Amino acid sequence: MDSSDNPVLVTGVPGRVGGVGSSIVEILRRRGLPVRALVLREDERTDALRANGIDVVVGDLTEARDVAGALSGCRRMYFGMSVSASYLEATVTTAAVARERADLEVLINISQMTVSQMSLTEMTDSPQQRQHWLCEQVLNWSGLPVVHVRPTVFLQHPFFLGLGGGIDCQGLHDSVAVWYRTHRADRREGCG
Repeated sequence: MDSSDNPVLVTGVPGRVGGVGSSIVEILRRRGLPVRALVLREDERTDALRANGIDVVVGDLTEARDVAGALSGCRRMYFGMSVSASYLEATVTTAAVARERADLEVLINISQMTVSQMSLTEMTDSPQQRQHWLCEQVLNWSGLPVVHVRPTVFLQHPFFLGLGGGIDCQGLHDSVAVWYRTHRADRREGCG
């Protein structure tokens, strides 16, 4: 079965801040790909997702059973969630569940640009940025096929809406698509 027949799991939908996960869902649907959204709770936003053909699963990223249920049948995953104290726990839980899946083709992790400037000895004062750095370390150690996306800022944030900005997730999608095609070819040739 072609992996394009499997839903792409998207977390962080509909999200409390920014709406990047929702934008990813829209882009994937416009391309005709099946999408499953892992949401924390039911509300009018989940009704709208279902009305647009999205398979909605209610669950908590810190609960392995919920993540496993949501990931079942998916071969690609976009991982993101709102700023929270449980971000690291959610990442570790997701990695542990994903490692059990031999057919996971790619896990796209939305991170932060600042992480590229951090190391064991050079950190920022931001607890959230440190969490993102730790999360990237965990995902790197996991052996999963991970792509870290490190944006500076998405312009659909409420702060920027009055400035006429808008999200450009198409560039994000195109970057991931290029990586994915290359990585997939490398794996077929035994190089990856």
